[in-house]
Amino acid sequence: MKKYDEMISMENTCVAYGSFEGVHRGHLKIVEKLTAQAKEKGLTSVIVSCPVKNDVMTTEKEKEYLLKDTGVDVLMTCTDEDALKAVVDKLGVKTLVIGENHKDMDAVKAEAQKAGIEVVVCEAEKEDGEVITAEQVRKAFDVCDFEKVTKLCGHPYILIGEVMHGKALGRTVGMPTANLGAADSKLKPPSGSYVTRLWVDDEKFKAMTNIGKRPSVDDFDYVTIESFILDFSRDIYGKEIILEVHKFVRGVQKFNNLEEVQKQVQKDIQAVREFLED
Repeated sequence: MKKYDEMISMENTCVAYGSFEGVHRGHLKIVEKLTAQAKEKGLTSVIVSCPVKNDVMTTEKEKEYLLKDTGVDVLMTCTDEDALKAVVDKLGVKTLVIGENHKDMDAVKAEAQKAGIEVVVCEAEKEDGEVITAEQVRKAFDVCDFEKVTKLCGHPYILIGEVMHGKALGRTVGMPTANLGAADSKLKPPSGSYVTRLWVDDEKFKAMTNIGKRPSVDDFDYVTIESFILDFSRDIYGKEIILEVHKFVRGVQKFNNLEEVQKQVQKDIQAVREFLED
């Protein structure tokens, strides 16, 4: 899959466009329809991502990661205010694939008809009888129901970023952590401890991750994402990692010292092992 950070000119394409926030199962169903239509008609399959500005559930890098094995030929980012016009003007679209619950269905069909573009409508994907939407995913996210997030999306909530140098306090009690530097615009899970998996150099590891401020060790007013990787001792500073969030364990607690922190972390690690082994 080729990735472009801006709109480029193309010809003879089959296109799906939208925010693709969360890259949930509804989006993946549209992608499946898109690739099938493109193959059938001998067209280039193109996803045009129109990112939201703040508190994004899925960054453009994360969309690329989640869509790279779907068979799509091209993923490009569109920041134009009128995304449909940009798609019609620049991509030589022959077929446009949209979901049946598209909010501007009539306007899209009218614009496509003027341009001589075929519109293929994809049936909505449902969970428990309800259409899956980015809003549904966000609601589950906000109440820390990451098992439901995984069910709605077909994959865990992910954060991609570089391992940054922290204060190294965990090393003093034998618990070194990897500090993830996520994008500023990225929506971070609510503060607490989580069952996570972490990918480093295409290898997968179990991890216990704390997200939030650190009342037990400092008074700084910023959020950190710190993962204690189980059975792991490599130096991975500067490496890009993919963090999967699987389950909420507990909220933030204030401890009197690092020894108390260590005892609680051992309990959290056991919860991680039990969940991921099951």
